[in-house]
Amino acid sequence: MDPTARRRTDAPPPGRLLRATVRIALSCGLLASGNLAGADGGRRMVLEHDPHYILEAVARKMNVTLDPNQALPRIYFESSTPLEQFRGAIAPQWGIRPPVFANAYVAARNEIYLSDDPGYYRRTRRTLDESLAHEYTHYLQVHYFAANLADEGCETEAVAVQIAFREENPARRAPGETG
Repeated sequence: MDPTARRRTDAPPPGRLLRATVRIALSCGLLASGNLAGADGGRRMVLEHDPHYILEAVARKMNVTLDPNQALPRIYFESSTPLEQFRGAIAPQWGIRPPVFANAYVAARNEIYLSDDPGYYRRTRRTLDESLAHEYTHYLQVHYFAANLADEGCETEAVAVQIAFREENPARRAPGETG
């Protein structure tokens, strides 16, 4: 990302609500699936790798040297985080209070929210580790490149880094399997 092509972070771009709504629907896999809490008997996904390992892998992909003085984002999982906390955290960034939990990086609070619902990962055929890699990409974009997450290029880059992480770190379990 070219740092000279940054957009001001204090002015929301046009179409922000539409993009946020689409992002929620896509990241939750809700449009055709119906996300029912507890549909998997209370079992939840767990990370296969240590979060710091995932962050380091993402930083390498983005050619970022991690600054040990830079605060790392706090990670919240759906199963142990009230929906209202997520909604309150993400509303200023997305311009809406989403009706469901979604994977997201909240820049103003330096927080990552992740679904750990196995049904979501079965539907999307990805892993919790890949989702964390995606959100860590947004963290690095904001803190190392001063990017505005409303820029569509940020999401494109996050998906590319997530895919690269998957290819370099094949899951030991099929998506949706719990240990």
